Amino acid sequence: MRRLPVHAIAMFSDRGRRELQEDHALEVKDNGIFVIADGFGGPVAGVGASKLACETVRGFLKKEGGDREATLPFVLRSYFSLAGNVLFNALIHANLKILEMNHDKGTHERGGASVLAAFLDGDLLALANVGSCSAWLFRNGQPVELVLPRTYARMIDPLSLQASPALNIPLAALGMAEDLEPEIMEYRIKKGDWILLQTDGLGSKAVQTIGSIQISRQISGVQEPAREITAVLSECQFEENATGMVMFF
Repeated sequence: MRRLPVHAIAMFSDRGRRELQEDHALEVKDNGIFVIADGFGGPVAGVGASKLACETVRGFLKKEGGDREATLPFVLRSYFSLAGNVLFNALIHANLKILEMNHDKGTHERGGASVLAAFLDGDLLALANVGSCSAWLFRNGQPVELVLPRTYARMIDPLSLQASPALNIPLAALGMAEDLEPEIMEYRIKKGDWILLQTDGLGSKAVQTIGSIQISRQISGVQEPAREITAVLSECQFEENATGMVMFF
């Protein structure tokens, strides 16, 4: 099946009040690959973990995506699509790479990362999540959360979209343990949909901004809303590292 075209991508990143940016994001639109990561561990380990996670996922998907033997000898789940299975294994592979990076390092020298990756196969969007990132679908101005962040804040209050940074602690992350189980979600995407991938520092500001822009505009060309979203978010003040990516279908 021909891949549903992504007409434009808006990317936003801000370090907030932090001294450095430990988030990382990348996309390969022609291959349907989109990844964001929220690193932790400091200027070396945290930055390195988020970058390594994104680049490893991208490399795995570019090499194995579309190959029906790609999940072997990796994990194969009969209830996931090919895209979902390859994405699942991409995060497992990235986890092993970060564990290798952390090998022989002390506790305070190790890095980790929450990671959210998307892989588009036709009109099927597979999402793989570990940690504190989240994904949203905007359809006809209606926002729907596709992936829940797995954090302490959401555990104690599932309705909270803007929790205190002290509570936004990921309950799982790449680079912490070998027995990782990425969460896989799969959705059929339609022309006109907007998809947001975001780190937890972006909070509810991006959801509110994107939803209102989609409602208020007659979409004749997606480049203008992409620029508008980036411009509005650039004027916001963030406490934490904040990164978002919007795909316009």
